[in-house]
Amino acid sequence: MSEKPNFDENLVSADYVRHSKAGYKTYGKIITSENPTAPFDANSQVMPDLTPEGKDLAIQEAEKYFDKLDPAKDDLFFVSSNEARALETADVYRKVAHARSFEVIKPEKTRSDYSDELSQGEIRVLKTLSIDSKNLVMDFIFNPKAGRKAINWKAVDEETRNKFDQAAAIVEADDRGTFGANYLKYSEQVKQLLPEVISAYDLYQKSFRGMLRLLRWAEKKATQADLHGKNIKILAFGHENALVYPLKEFFGEEGLNNCEVVEFEIDDTAIKGKYRGKEHSF
Repeated sequence: MSEKPNFDENLVSADYVRHSKAGYKTYGKIITSENPTAPFDANSQVMPDLTPEGKDLAIQEAEKYFDKLDPAKDDLFFVSSNEARALETADVYRKVAHARSFEVIKPEKTRSDYSDELSQGEIRVLKTLSIDSKNLVMDFIFNPKAGRKAINWKAVDEETRNKFDQAAAIVEADDRGTFGANYLKYSEQVKQLLPEVISAYDLYQKSFRGMLRLLRWAEKKATQADLHGKNIKILAFGHENALVYPLKEFFGEEGLNNCEVVEFEIDDTAIKGKYRGKEHSF
């Protein structure tokens, strides 16, 4: 019988990966429907959602990612947003990991039927990584050109349409070109007009800080497995939204590209982040 490993001597780290290129099919289904302001429902998604280009990108980036790890030294624990594009990206990485003989730590529960079906129960869905939009029309404020073209405005009430127009005008006065850039630049202004909108700073306080706490949780869960002294790598798959503020504030960088990685190293005193060659302790 092997001796119980001393986890204090192990390196526990985590990497946050933005999902690959997607079709956003569920969003499209909602905003073109007779109820465009309906909330996102994780149990009623159009799947699969990664585009062929997105799947190819995820495979390429996963191969490069695992070139830096060693299956003899590193075991993996997968967590993800509840949205199809994040789960599907996580599953691509999971499959590449298995093909390279990495050990994947299976969570007790995934809390997602789609994850169970897709990953044989090897990807744990976390609420903190998820978006769970309550009103997609309002989300398109930060991508107004796409929203004006795609949304079924005939089914949108006048009050919501007026709110959209007023808030979108702030963005359209100097559109930064991407949802993330617009969200970072204008969400505080939009919130002053529409208090129901969550600003980039508020999302940082709610989701990103919660994400850091959950890394500690995932660390604890992962170290309960018999790893025989190996390192633990937590791979978290999610979205750009929750990171636009901390990436700018702490690393001086804007945006998170598809399959781009933010690295976190966990120890007893701090969680240290690394992004585009820059470091910060949380």
